[in-house]
Amino acid sequence: MDSLLTLNHLETWGGGSDSYFEYLIKYPRLFDDAEDFFVDSWRLAVDSSIKTLLQISTSGKHAYLGDYDGETKRIKHVSSHLECFHGGNWILGGSILRNQTIVDIGLELVDECWNTYASTATGIGPETFAYVPEGGDYTGEEKPTAQQLEFNEQHGFYPTASHYVLRPEVLESNFYAWRNTGDPKFIARAATALKSFTDYLSSKEAYSGLWDVNNKNSKRINDMESFWFAEVLKYLTFDDPQRISLDEYVFNTEAHPFKLSPPKDHYGSSGFPTPTSSKPFRANQGNTPEISQVAVADMPSIKDIVQGGQDHVVQMILNQ
Repeated sequence: MDSLLTLNHLETWGGGSDSYFEYLIKYPRLFDDAEDFFVDSWRLAVDSSIKTLLQISTSGKHAYLGDYDGETKRIKHVSSHLECFHGGNWILGGSILRNQTIVDIGLELVDECWNTYASTATGIGPETFAYVPEGGDYTGEEKPTAQQLEFNEQHGFYPTASHYVLRPEVLESNFYAWRNTGDPKFIARAATALKSFTDYLSSKEAYSGLWDVNNKNSKRINDMESFWFAEVLKYLTFDDPQRISLDEYVFNTEAHPFKLSPPKDHYGSSGFPTPTSSKPFRANQGNTPEISQVAVADMPSIKDIVQGGQDHVVQMILNQ
């Protein structure tokens, strides 16, 4: 676990270290002369996370990354909306490194975080949440209540802080999953989230947060974050993948696109040791890293999905 950032004895992909991990893989893609240290550190962090932090919930069998409590030497079975950037980050990094195992686990993490949206009364995910895997329910806080355990049994997690402050991370990772796979389910998810935002966050002047995403009559949080415009609305946009292609641009942490030079033949140290993760690393075939693995011509458009009747929510949104 020494490869993960340690803050106050806590090793996490969540708040306090999230942007550090994000830029470890984005910086060398943006700057060709970046030292191998950045990619090697990111890859080592991912590998150690797969071996140590990757957990499976007993209910629903959802994959998630726990936090490591350095004081107790135990895994804290917690996560957060902030931390849900990790799925998209692993999809991006795994694609750059031509490493399908990282991409596949990233897609599992995307599904896990989307489940926090799909399971609430408003269809919007909570700020923080916890899981119950095999071997216990340790979170570093009080034991879950009977009500939380009942929610966990139904949904595979339980909220620990139920407010929503217009964060983008779940939809950010959903966007990367769409660009990587072309699977129309990710468009449907974005449309569902947009419907929830329209129903529960909109006001005459702006969009506000909620104090309780599991209450359709929740009181509002009386402010609107700037990243609502910079990130959330951008990651709800599903367009031709060649427009701001992730093979040609990288988004910074506030989703501003930066133009890239053509990719290098490889990233990171050529002498990087072979990982020893629980899932063997497999390289994608191809001469250069590509984010858009599915040919653009084969990717269904929103119009095709609607005409095919694959998702009534998309139809409803586009008809508004």
